Amino acid sequence: MQHCLNTKMLCRQCIGEPYLSALVATEGQKVVCDYCGSFMKALELNAICDYVDAAFQRHFTRARMEMNSYEWAAHKNPESSFEFEPNGEQTVYAILNAADVSEAIAEDIQQVLQDRYSDFEAAQIGDTTEYDSELHYEELQPDGREWQETWESFERSLKTEARFFSARALAVLNSVFSGIDDMKTRHGGSLVVEGGPGTPYEHLYRARAFQSEGKLRSALLRPDKELGPPPSTFAASGRMNAKGIAVFYGATDPGTAVAEVRPPVGCEVAIGRFRVVRSLRLLDLTALAGVTAEGSVFDPEYANTLSRMMFLRSLSRRMARPVMPDDQDSDYLPTQAIADFLATDAVTSLDGIIFPSVQVAGGKQNVVLFHKASLVEKLVIPSGAETDVDTYDMDDDGPYRNYKVVWRLKSEEKTKDGEQGESTNLFDTPFEPPSAAYDDMDFGSGREVTLKITPKDLEVRIVNAVVFDTEDYKVDHLSYTPAAHSDF
Repeated sequence: MQHCLNTKMLCRQCIGEPYLSALVATEGQKVVCDYCGSFMKALELNAICDYVDAAFQRHFTRARMEMNSYEWAAHKNPESSFEFEPNGEQTVYAILNAADVSEAIAEDIQQVLQDRYSDFEAAQIGDTTEYDSELHYEELQPDGREWQETWESFERSLKTEARFFSARALAVLNSVFSGIDDMKTRHGGSLVVEGGPGTPYEHLYRARAFQSEGKLRSALLRPDKELGPPPSTFAASGRMNAKGIAVFYGATDPGTAVAEVRPPVGCEVAIGRFRVVRSLRLLDLTALAGVTAEGSVFDPEYANTLSRMMFLRSLSRRMARPVMPDDQDSDYLPTQAIADFLATDAVTSLDGIIFPSVQVAGGKQNVVLFHKASLVEKLVIPSGAETDVDTYDMDDDGPYRNYKVVWRLKSEEKTKDGEQGESTNLFDTPFEPPSAAYDDMDFGSGREVTLKITPKDLEVRIVNAVVFDTEDYKVDHLSYTPAAHSDF
């Protein structure tokens, strides 16, 4: 009986699971199938059982068949209707659904595997062995533990071993992010999304807190310079950039932009709405929580794929976790390395990263645009215009807050050569000039303009109070006298 089952031929047509069916097509030979009578590529059932066994070892586990103490108590309670039912599916049906075969084929596979694992001594004492017909099997849930350990090792390496030119770090980043542009979420969305005109990321908001009236007025006059990315020489390290690498941090709404700069009470916050003027490719870390993995339990690599999927689901939380100011130099190293790696187009062409806000709850988003995609178009003040910035106005009741940027335009005149006059020095204003030198705007560097802002895209908020969302814990106090030690 066992020998007859082992040598029965099963064709690819009788197997609905695509990966296993393709294996039969590749490795089988054309014979008459013992189950459907067709003449086509087929394998012996014994070989099919090898694949089924390997898949079950990787992706399934035996379900608990006995009641625990709580379930037993509920079962014995005359007032309870509880009936114990093991998790998962009975062996035959677990095989049937995994391989997508008929019940007759699943029964034969189960019988072959049960005979393989049968044990005389176990049978003598009433123990069941693998693939017993009465057992239930349930699918294992991937935990991503190996990937978590690999990532933690990567973080330690950056902080304590090799910060630059680390082949080990490069290998980890390649393995984590390889193929991200092909990954999908459970709703069919992509991890790489489009930004720019006509998309949800057509406008990005950037805020800056001011405690000086002069600096605020300079920023309102030239928001392209004072609210845009700083020059490289002034670029401080951040969550997604190392010191000296100028990037653009923006939020998808003005409230989040204000919260991200953590302004002190009493200061004025200038908020600029930057328009993204060209199409961008952005990696959406907020979508990682819903990433899914397509594959087959019969594919030996699928277990690792599932483990990687579980790790990726937690990666956005890791990259956006709060970091205390004293720890920023070391704790920002992993996220800076990730941003640098992705900015080089090592796995796919990207212009920036969407990541969740740490400062604001409710799924608010921030966007970092890499240096190559962070150039702000120069705000050109008309030639010969006189400029002014007002922060107050007057009425019968006295002064009141009113922010205005004024361009007093020169009447059109032509030079003696018949050409329009050239623009005057844009910094020749009665206010404190922008902090960056003119050449540091990096125009002419070859970068394409990505962002644009005008004086109409500005607002100012005065911070009157700050509200904290906290978890509150009472501190207990315990006072006791330890018992004296015995002499014996």
